[in-house]
This record gives sequence, C-alpha cells and structure tokens, in this order.
Amino acid sequence: MSTKLELPRRTILTASLATAAVGALAGCGFSGKNPGSGGGGDGGGGRLVDTLRQANRPCNHLNPAFGGGGSPQSTWLMSLMWEGLINRDPLDASKYIPAVAEEWEASDDGLTYTFHLRKDAKWSNGEPLTAQHFVWSFSYYYSPDLAKQGNQNPPSHNGSVTSTKIVGMADYYSGKVTDFSTVGVKAPDDQTLVITLTEPDYKFLDGMISMYPLDQKSVEANPKDFWLPENLVSNGPYSMTAYSQNSTASFELNKSYYDAAEYTVTKREVQFNSGGPTAMMVNYNADEIDLFRVDGDPGALIAGRPDLEQQLQAASMIQYKGLTVLPCQNPILQENAKLREALSLALDRDALAKVSPPDAAAQSWAPPGIGGWDGLPKLEFNEEKAKQLISDAGFPDGKGVPELQIVTYQAMPFLEAVVSMWQKTLGIKASVAVQEVGVYTETIYGNIPKDFTGFGFDYNGIAPPSMLSLVGGNFKNYAFVSAATGRAYFDLVYGKDKGKYSPAETSARAQEILAAGWLPEYKEFDAQAKAAVAAQTDPDKSLELAIKAATTMQNSYLFMPTLWAGYSFMIKPRVKGLQLSSISTGMFSLKGIKLESA
Repeated sequence: MSTKLELPRRTILTASLATAAVGALAGCGFSGKNPGSGGGGDGGGGRLVDTLRQANRPCNHLNPAFGGGGSPQSTWLMSLMWEGLINRDPLDASKYIPAVAEEWEASDDGLTYTFHLRKDAKWSNGEPLTAQHFVWSFSYYYSPDLAKQGNQNPPSHNGSVTSTKIVGMADYYSGKVTDFSTVGVKAPDDQTLVITLTEPDYKFLDGMISMYPLDQKSVEANPKDFWLPENLVSNGPYSMTAYSQNSTASFELNKSYYDAAEYTVTKREVQFNSGGPTAMMVNYNADEIDLFRVDGDPGALIAGRPDLEQQLQAASMIQYKGLTVLPCQNPILQENAKLREALSLALDRDALAKVSPPDAAAQSWAPPGIGGWDGLPKLEFNEEKAKQLISDAGFPDGKGVPELQIVTYQAMPFLEAVVSMWQKTLGIKASVAVQEVGVYTETIYGNIPKDFTGFGFDYNGIAPPSMLSLVGGNFKNYAFVSAATGRAYFDLVYGKDKGKYSPAETSARAQEILAAGWLPEYKEFDAQAKAAVAAQTDPDKSLELAIKAATTMQNSYLFMPTLWAGYSFMIKPRVKGLQLSSISTGMFSLKGIKLESA
C-alpha cells in the first residue's frame, strides 16, 4: 500500500547537484517521450497509454541463478520475467498469496510442504509449466558445477533454503551424490510439488517467492545467456525484449501468462541510471520517466517544489534500521547485558525519526500495522533508568567504557544523533565510522579491527507473513558470537581460507563454526524461533511462540531497532492504482494499474 509522504518543508536543493545530474544524464535517456504521455498534470480525463517508463540503477545481469547480481534493482526486474510458487499480497504484506501454486499446505511437524500448481501455468512460449520443471530447476540451482562458477549462496532466493535444510540437498550440492532423486524435491504429478526439509525453517516460504522455475531447454542451449532477450523463455507477467547493459531494457506483456488479462500496461521501459535520485529527478522533471525509487532523503529531493509533494509516495514501513552488536576483541558489549540495555534506554527514537524523515520510530521489533503483534513489549526511552543501569553495570557516568563506534557504509544524520544521545546521557565517548561498502561488508562479517568496539548499522527488509522471518530470518547470527568465532567465520568465508573448500563444504563448516560460538541469548532465541515454525499448522500457537522468541531477542539488546523505513518513489499522477511494497522481490505490481496522459 502507498501513501503520500508528509515531510518537513525544506527550502534549498543546491543547483550544483542538479547541474551535475544533467551532465551525468547526457546520452542516457530514451529517444523520446512516451507518445501522448504528458507531464505531471492531474492525469484526469486523458486517454489510456500502455507503456510505463521507469529509471533504475544499473544491473550487471538478470540471471536468477546468481541472484541477478544481488541488488534490489535486479531482483525487482527479475520478478517481471519470472514467478515463483507463491507471492506476497501487495495490499497486505502480512499475507502470502498464490502465484504458480494455487494452494499449498505444510505437515503438522513443519517438515513437508505440498504445492498444488495451477493448470493454466505456461512458459512464455506457450508450453505448459509443470512441477517437473521446478524439480529440474532445483537440481540446476544446487548443482556442484554451478557452485564452482561462484554461486555460493544459491539460487536467487534467500540462502537459508539451501543445502542444509532440504533432505539430501547437502550431499547433492557437495557432489557426494549425483542422483537428484535422493533429494527431497518430488513431483508426483504435473500439478504437485512436494518438498521435505530436515528441520523446520522459518525462511522456507519466503524462499519460494523467488524460487523461479527455469526452462531446461533454453538453459542447456544457452548456459550463460539464457536470460537475454534472444534466448529467454520465462513464466512471469512480462518478457524482456531488449537489453543493453548500463543503458536500457524493454519488457512486453507475456500473453501466455495466466493472469495477462488483468494487465493493461503492456510495455515497460527501463532506463539504467547510475547518477542516483538527483539525476533521476532530472529525467522525471523532463517527463522522460514515470517513476523511480528515491534513495536517501526524499525531503531534500523535492525541496522548494510543493507541486511535487503529492507525487512522492511511500510503501509500508516494513524495513528496519538498527544496530547489531559485533563480535569485537573487547567483549564488553557481548558480555554485559545491562550496558546494552542502558544504551537502548538512552535512545529517543521519536527524536531520531525527526532527523530521518519519512522514517518512523521503532517502538518494538514489530513494524506498525502487523496484526497480532501489538503485545510485543515496547522499547523504552528513559534517561534516568539508563544512567542507573550503566552504573549498575560497573560504569558510573560511562567511566571504563571504551569508545563505541557504529560502522556504516554512508553518512546518516540519525546515527550521529544516536552517538550524541549516548554521550549526553551516559557520558561515554562514541562515534560513527563511515567505510567504503566493501570494507564495511568485511567488518560486519567478522574482519573487525582489534581496537574496534561497537555496532554495525543494519538496514534490511523483513518478511511479514507470521513475522517468522523477522523472528529469525534476516538478523545476522554471525554477529551474535564471540570475537574468536567471528574471526574464524570471516577467515573461512571471506578471508585467508576462502576457496579452500567446495561451496557446500564451506557452508557446512561455516554453520558449524557459528553453532559452536553463539552467545547464550541467541541460542535461546533460535530454539524459540524454530518452535514457532514447527507450530505453523496452529497459527495462534505459532504467533504466541514467535512473539516469545522476538521478546527474547528484543530484551537481549544484541540487536537494537531504531527506525522503521519503507521504499519511497516519485510517481507521476497519470499512474493510477499502483500499490507499493517494501519487499525488494516485487516493489510493486503492474496488475490492475492504468496509465493516463495529461
């Protein structure tokens, strides 16, 4: 669901940025405007048009076997061309809805999932899409040969639906067995797919959203380029008809798609733009595009343009911005729960939200509007209690606490406000360390300098259905370990031992390292989260257990939610009926929307 953003008025948007953006855009636009698609008027009374034009950051490729390069921009476009077994409801992200599978059910123990595929599912070439195609796709995604090409976290979906969670998959992925019939992915008939797990998995259904089926013939004929327009056979609502890396891509409605009649937008033109939202705004104002995603501060983008306020829209706030305790050489944060709680109590999250519009204060682990989670304890702001707790922890007035740092990949005003609150209330020294993205990634995965003590900034989306993904799916369990364990994990996956073992063996060894070094609070939380998954056939019981698990982790303060956020977009008034989502695999659907000219 999308809403108009209410933003504080700003008066300055520097001309230098706009000028730089114009320069960056030279030669990057389409050849002309959409015929009949006028500028940003009210859109009323115009004739319908069939082409939606959008700007997107560049994508290296759109191969789902390698996650499309791993960026939200690529997963967004891949969701046009392919469709998984299930999806999320664009109007209510707390629900799963049918996709290729019309119905599905889980066994009482949460280990067996049965998907019933729709009979009218077809490939873009008109041939039937069956359960056997999914079986082959699983065998392809997890094949050892593909893993050797760099696919260490297969496939495009979440890594937890990997070799260790599907019966027999670990041995197949590692190459110990070559017969895929030993794996727990079966197709008893054309419309039935049965998947058996070794243990309940709170990320499994989320993974099935982007478990895209691949056409065996086209993949085998063009192993590296099957996703390019001239070779593409896909099953999503759109087919890609043209692609120029870092320039443009074109999509047309897949007439073989089972729900094609519900789509009036028959064409989609994408302009790749590396200049960011300021550069994209130049295209938008020139009426060369109809929409784009706004990164950074939306308020600054439309400063001095009250006529554009109605065109700045936000999706539901189901993304979190938070602080994760990192496994540092100085274990003061890992070992002292009172200190962690004091740091959380000192945060005025309402004030943080004011310096990070349009974000909302994270009052608990659950974002606003998720049904059934109102009972989760609220995160308190209490300066006096914070001062007492840090004294009880053995650090009166912050004495004895080393300088705390928050490592991040870009400067953010609210993080500066966080350290200011800690310094003012608790008397500790704190700072924000802005690192290049690659260095930041290494740091949060365990390559932590000996003199660093603190947190990693975490910005990620959650998967709301039953909130089980919030309870365990996205939070970084590699952070909730001892310093020695964190270093061992980094060395294996990213450091001196990288490539020493096969991808499957690396994954297995990594899990062994983490399991041996988890902090006690995380162990308790993980057990409770798995119990919640196992109880999914009893929704009320599952919810009760999930809230219990979330409460355990929230009260540990190993991860501190600070703000809730959602994707923001600039959208022309002529785009009617678009429902935004903060889920990267499908930020919006074109089903049912209409385009009008001014």
